[in-house]
Amino acid sequence: MNTPSDIIAHRGYSARYRENSLPAWLAAIKAGADMIEVDVRRTRDGVFVCAHDPDLRLAADARLIMETDHEEIDRIQVHGEPVAPKLFSAIHALPDNIPLLLDIKDERPESLEALLEICLANEDRFVFGLHSLESLKLVRRRSSVRILGLLNGEPKEDDAFFALGGTILRLWESMADADRIRRLREARHPIWMTTGGWGTGRDVGDFEPARLRAHVVAGISGFLVNDPVLARKALHA
Repeated sequence: MNTPSDIIAHRGYSARYRENSLPAWLAAIKAGADMIEVDVRRTRDGVFVCAHDPDLRLAADARLIMETDHEEIDRIQVHGEPVAPKLFSAIHALPDNIPLLLDIKDERPESLEALLEICLANEDRFVFGLHSLESLKLVRRRSSVRILGLLNGEPKEDDAFFALGGTILRLWESMADADRIRRLREARHPIWMTTGGWGTGRDVGDFEPARLRAHVVAGISGFLVNDPVLARKALHA
């Protein structure tokens, strides 16, 4: 293997614990994950919470997070844990030396500006996961925070992402062909991968150990996975 690879716990240790929950985050740290991925949305009254879905479906509640005040959300629990814990809870509950990848689901300019205000004091701890080049431009004008490109997967955006100041490009496993990886590596661009998902027959974050090792050899330097324990074993098999 010619590239050291980081293990990023996708929504925490989500293979064994409820995603985006304190137990999932703490278990991921105990499992030796190098970074914790947290999905971030903003409530109607401007509070950032950790939730992948736009609504509260984990609690069988159809209300949209962006149309609900945080105090209403605070009252809802699933298996004894908040359905959508506040981002501040994650930041303060986890050790300062644990980097956080924020998959930012709400990329309205006012939300990005507010999130930057929270993170600027300790921006080295955070990676902003952004889904559009426009969001990248806005964030880069304000901050030197690391930016992971969670783009739609089209190779035509690869060069533009880095030209605009992006730090790391995330590829979906099914879109990480050998020629694309080689081209990016020759340009010395860091590449991470979300395992599973589109076209793999596996859930997002699931992986096959042999394929994981092959991707490391190809030059992938970080993996978003649901099970950091199995991922670490696979990389050291």
